[in-house]
Amino acid sequence: MAAWLDIVSPRLALRDRSDEAIKIERALAIARLMLSVSSLAALYLNSEESFPAPGLVFGLLLLYSAHAFGLLVLLSRWSELPGGFAWSVQAADILWPCLISVFTNGAETPFYLFFIFAMLAAAFRWGMREALFAMVVAVATLAGEGLALNHSPNGAPNHALNHALNHALNHAWFAVPGGTGLGIAFMMRIVYLIIFALLIGYLAESEKGRRTQALSISQILSKVHVDAGLKATLQVAMQELLKLLGGRELLLLAREAGAQRTNLWRVETGNSGEVIFTWRHLNDEEAQPYFFELPALGAGAAWRQNRRESAITIGRDGKPLHGSKSYLSPGFVGTHPFDGLLTSSILVGPDLSCRLFLFGASRGGRPEAQLRFLRDLTNRVTPAIYNVYILRRLRSRAAAAERGRVARDLHDGVVQSLHALAFRLYVLRTGTVSSKERSQELLDMQELAQKEAANLRGMIQHLQPFEPKHLLNSLAGMIEQYGYDTGISAKFVCEANDVTLPPAICREITGVVQEALANVLKHSGAESVLVRLASQADAWILTIEDDGRGFEFSGQFSQLELERVRRGPLIIKQRARAMGGELTLVSMPGRGARLEIKIPQALQENIA
Repeated sequence: MAAWLDIVSPRLALRDRSDEAIKIERALAIARLMLSVSSLAALYLNSEESFPAPGLVFGLLLLYSAHAFGLLVLLSRWSELPGGFAWSVQAADILWPCLISVFTNGAETPFYLFFIFAMLAAAFRWGMREALFAMVVAVATLAGEGLALNHSPNGAPNHALNHALNHALNHAWFAVPGGTGLGIAFMMRIVYLIIFALLIGYLAESEKGRRTQALSISQILSKVHVDAGLKATLQVAMQELLKLLGGRELLLLAREAGAQRTNLWRVETGNSGEVIFTWRHLNDEEAQPYFFELPALGAGAAWRQNRRESAITIGRDGKPLHGSKSYLSPGFVGTHPFDGLLTSSILVGPDLSCRLFLFGASRGGRPEAQLRFLRDLTNRVTPAIYNVYILRRLRSRAAAAERGRVARDLHDGVVQSLHALAFRLYVLRTGTVSSKERSQELLDMQELAQKEAANLRGMIQHLQPFEPKHLLNSLAGMIEQYGYDTGISAKFVCEANDVTLPPAICREITGVVQEALANVLKHSGAESVLVRLASQADAWILTIEDDGRGFEFSGQFSQLELERVRRGPLIIKQRARAMGGELTLVSMPGRGARLEIKIPQALQENIA
């Protein structure tokens, strides 16, 4: 009985997609045409079948076939259904068998399958309730025909219609005292109709319910975007959930372990139908009423009519926990009066606990079914939203780390150089130096200023938004400027015609080349350096080699080996790891070194 209550309850507020609706109508149109053609063939091959007006029956079936063929032609040309089309066609699917049965022996009609088709079409289009309605119409039609025939006057004119009705009466009703007994054949056909409507309606309703839930989850997941940010993502997801279940208010609370405050997001439907989204922090005292204890292994609970004691509690497996209760605090009930309340505990991680409160849900079945749906939805949507949360935190930390790096570079580079320039200018202004020494000092100061200007320009370029299509031009320009500024012979070679890489990888490649060139200048004493970007079938290869003194160790090392012995350039190793690349370092003391990073193309689409 409980499962039937779910079926007759208001459905989730998610309409079928237009392409799904027209696919259903096309399938029904083909079945309808096959039914009509087979009925005509059966009538033609069994011409001895006794009907009061066989010509009229044949004409009706011809009209039904034309109707079926016309619908199929229309649906093959349409890309979406006009408004009210499905209801109009369903009405016709019910009226045709009602009409045909009048002239084909009433309840004993051999075209009994037409009623079955009407119920099947209703179940496919909508579900249980519509299939039951079609069954009621069919039963009422057959019963009405029988009653009308049973009470028809004996002296009525013997025209074709009366003859047809009287013939149907003889087959549909047994001559029992009073003339009111139902025939066995008639009763069994009614039972067949009822059983078929219940079974096909239940199957269709269950399938549509599962598909609707899957579509609703995928629809909410499609709204989750990293670039939108956590607040905007939660707003859209909560609004969709509120509309889906027909609630009036939705609260989401999240509390980090060890934190002194709780985040509260709230979505509610205003008086004029608009959806209002708000957000604020709660201190521990304000958040306490929301984080009450649930029974062991409890995942959610439902309350009714402002009662503090829960009406039902479900476990993490979605089954009811009989005998287990949850209790709301008096302050909670006073602050949030309700007719119905659903609570779901969301499992995110050991450092984050969340609670969802939904007030006034009017769709989706009984509270138990609604709680199960909330559990399934949150279990699937929460990881995607949590990924947004984690990625935003990582980006924030990365931005902080980048700001720290820039601050250190400015402090250790430009700021120190400016201090040195200021001190040397002070010496030139106050000290006694020869004209030759003054000229040399001014030349050194000029070179120092030019060098720091170049470094500052490189930092500015690194901080600007990066366009992937400009990667090759950026690398070529940077390496050319490096050779001009340092006097080291620097060359860039690209062995690929088309370089299409995500922005994040382009930034990391640029950072690797900048760091490697800086290391060559500071440590290697090289006279030439070569940067090469090449492509293989499944990867990009970035190579940087010089003819300097090399590292203090000799041989070829993978990134794992370098990390194990704590050797190699730290920044380059970190950037290679961020790209998902494989770093190989070859050191030849006295003859130079070569860095090679292999970036698998299969990983590039996963790096934003």
